[in-house]
Amino acid sequence: MKKRIKPIVLVFYLLSVFLISGLKSDAQVSRHRLIFNCDGTDLLGNFTFGQRPLSIDDLNAYVDTRAHTQVTTFMTCSGSDFPNYRSKYGRVFGDDLNGTLDCGCDTADYRIFKNYYTNFLNIEKEGTDIIAATLKRTKKDGMEAFISYRMNDLHFTDTTVHCPIVYSDFWRTHPQYWLNEDVGWHSRGALNFAYKEVRRQKLNMITEQLEKYGTLLDGYDLDFMRFIVYFKSDEGQKNSPLITEMVKDIKAEVDKQSAKYGKKILLSVRVPTSLDDCMKKGLDVKEWIRQGLIDFVSIGVHFIGNPSTHVAKFKKSLENPNIPVYTTIEGGGYSPREFYSHGMYRGMASHILAQGGDGIYLFNHFFVKSQSLKGSNQVCRIIVPDLLKELGSLETLRHRNKIYCLDNGNTEYGLKTETPLPLAVSAQNKSAVSLFIGDNPQKDKPKEMVLFIRTSKPAQCSLWVNGVKIEKQEAQYIDFYERKENLGKDQAVYAFILPALCLKQGENEVSFQSLNDVFKVKRLEVLLKYGDVKTNGYF
Repeated sequence: MKKRIKPIVLVFYLLSVFLISGLKSDAQVSRHRLIFNCDGTDLLGNFTFGQRPLSIDDLNAYVDTRAHTQVTTFMTCSGSDFPNYRSKYGRVFGDDLNGTLDCGCDTADYRIFKNYYTNFLNIEKEGTDIIAATLKRTKKDGMEAFISYRMNDLHFTDTTVHCPIVYSDFWRTHPQYWLNEDVGWHSRGALNFAYKEVRRQKLNMITEQLEKYGTLLDGYDLDFMRFIVYFKSDEGQKNSPLITEMVKDIKAEVDKQSAKYGKKILLSVRVPTSLDDCMKKGLDVKEWIRQGLIDFVSIGVHFIGNPSTHVAKFKKSLENPNIPVYTTIEGGGYSPREFYSHGMYRGMASHILAQGGDGIYLFNHFFVKSQSLKGSNQVCRIIVPDLLKELGSLETLRHRNKIYCLDNGNTEYGLKTETPLPLAVSAQNKSAVSLFIGDNPQKDKPKEMVLFIRTSKPAQCSLWVNGVKIEKQEAQYIDFYERKENLGKDQAVYAFILPALCLKQGENEVSFQSLNDVFKVKRLEVLLKYGDVKTNGYF
């Protein structure tokens, strides 16, 4: 015999479902976003203000710098397995438990972590913690307030350090849950999500944060890119239902807090740039969408950036135009570590937005006060707050100096950046790649357009752009625009002047044919100069 549901219970249930589905987040109703993900150690270390003792005023000033720009959404990192608050499930970041976790000597790591904890205590003495303080200030400044949770942070899983203060309690006391497989930096110590105990620990911490900060939250972000390893190699797709079930449980907690506070709290995820790569890692994004578990998706690569992410391709693969898609611009730059410049940031942002991306997700976007110019003073590789006033909109990016890029890619944690480079070029046939340009050069007409090509060795070739043969070179531009950074052994760089109307908005075909030996194109960049760097921005 079926158990009958009491009428009053049924009414309450239906009312809750109706309320949750109809609620809007407090801050943003538009799908357009410029998301700023705030690193927790950047705050706790107070690096913005010279590492002086941290105060509430410093936290407020940090958030205020991102406000009144184009930033719509401020995400504060919760600390992952090292919570930045008093937790039932983990030790506060940097707490040495009154010296019982001493490293045995006065190491640099020990001093740094102790300073983090001292700053935590400074804020606690003021009656709060850095998460609550930044969320509160974010709301006051009119931005969406999110917590971002790093699903498998590998910064503190290096067993060679032998300093227990740098290990989380759960990780240190449960070595049986370690992955023990080399697929990337610190991956041997990654937690293996095939164990239900690992998934339960994550759910406990996320639930705790939703309960503790729900009143301040507009959304909660599951950052699967930090770090993108959850199962042993070749076991991701098989175990994807385990992650789906965990996301479903998290969604239930999000909805519970939404009902409690009478508002909709959004649930978002950050994942790889293709559905195949997502599934390879056990992340069944389409199933999450089908079940209505997530409100938006951000895509990205790990650390080393991809300056030409296939945004439109990913959006099309979702087969659901109602799900907003944002694309990460990482702070890692080219590989090896070669930081992006202002012009490259603008080129990447324009690429993303012109391909139909709903916005930008800035990760590890650390500000530095000095401009750090050198040589011809045309290129700046230091991130400054003013970039936040233009990266979020195609309109504010118009007539700004830019560099669009293709590079030969990078592989981290078994995922390879999708790029047509390196491209082998021979004398027998033409070889071609496509570069997407977000600007409309035929309408806005840059003062100059320059094509830079980095090759595996000195080369001679015929070159065409959209069928137009390109012949004029300007060798001095190579140093003028600093295109020799991290130039590898035997590699060479060439600068070609592109004629007016040669480029178009959208995909542009660049074709090569060697005049002698086979070589490889390793990097391809198009510089659009609209004016002097003082008025139109540094490259």
